[in-house]
Formats: sequence, C-alpha cells, structure tokens
Amino acid sequence: MHSEQVLAFLDEHPDFLQQHAPRYNLQAAPQNGERVISFVERQMLELKDQNRQLEAQLQQLIERGQDNDRLLARLHRLTLALLAARGPSELIAELKGSLRQEFQLDRAALKLWHPAADKDAAHYNARSEVQGLARNLAAPYCGPYVNDEVLSWFPATPVLQSFAQVALKDAGGQPFGILVLASDDSQRFTFDMHTQYLAQIGELLSAALLSALEAA
Repeated sequence: MHSEQVLAFLDEHPDFLQQHAPRYNLQAAPQNGERVISFVERQMLELKDQNRQLEAQLQQLIERGQDNDRLLARLHRLTLALLAARGPSELIAELKGSLRQEFQLDRAALKLWHPAADKDAAHYNARSEVQGLARNLAAPYCGPYVNDEVLSWFPATPVLQSFAQVALKDAGGQPFGILVLASDDSQRFTFDMHTQYLAQIGELLSAALLSALEAA
C-alpha cells in the first residue's frame, strides 16, 4: 500500500487512529474534539512534569540547607557564650540565656551531681532516680514523657507537652548531669526528630562544665 493510499484511507476513516491509539503509542483524545497527542509530545509532557518535580525537590533541599546553616550559626554563638563564661554558675546562666535567645527555649533545667559541683546550688541534684535516668540515655530523648521528678523542675503552668533530655557525660562516658528542655508545643520535641544537634549541645556543654568544675 502506498502512502497516498494510507492517507486516503485515513481521510475516509478519521476515527481509525483514535480507535487504535495504544497500538501506535498515541494517547487517545477524549470524545470532545481534542486532538490526538503523539508519542513524542507525550514524552515531552512527562519530562516537563518530572522537571517540575525535580525543581520542587531542589527547592526543598535548598531550604533545608538554609535551615541547617541558621542552626549551625546558633550553635556557634552558643559555643562562644559558653567559652566566655567563668565558673559553673555563670556557664549555666549563659547556657539558659543562649537557649532562650537563640532557640526560643525559655524552659530549661540542668542538674549536676559531679563531686566538684556546688551542693547548695539550685542545679545540684544527687538523687539516684535522676542519675539512673541519665545512665539510661544512650542518646538524647525527645517526646511527651518525663517522670515526676523531672516535671517538678518546671513551673506548673503552662502545661508542658514535649521534652528533650540530654545526659551530660565525662570522658569515660559516665553521666554527671542532665539537661532537660521543655515546651508547651507538642511538636517541638517528637519521637521521630533527629537528635544530632542535641547530642552536640550535650557534648559541648559536658566539656565546658567539666573544665569549669575542675577549675573551681
């Protein structure tokens, strides 16, 4: 069959391509008069859609990177504040001030039972229950639960909905303190959140406190 015959056949049977679109990699058009889309054009449309998805993913990665940059800057300023502190009490005050200013966390409690810690200070707590809690924290805990002892370190109002608990450890891995952050926002500290930066804050604070306690 010659091409002229094929064209003539299609002229006489305009619905032929519509009826056999899958066989020839054509997208059948709806019965409202829209044209049949060729295979190449369909591929172009799919590529454009994939491109839009990739652009959205790239934008998410950029925003995530910017969030990480801002967080690293806050950690840097926290580090500088701790390095400038003189003595355990001033260091703890600097810590709470930085947490409030840099991370909008105005509910933080820190308890120590290091031999060099001031036993008369508000941050001293040698209860075995608290020490056992710190020993069980292989990694920072985030979630809605704390025991009654920890809860008593915070005012009764507002009602706290989520907590982060970070053990402070010496070079041998033995805990000598615990840092607890609290929020009335149930989504501030959740089970599924990454705790990398909390762990780094714990390591930074542990090193700074040990240095201050040993020098006191």
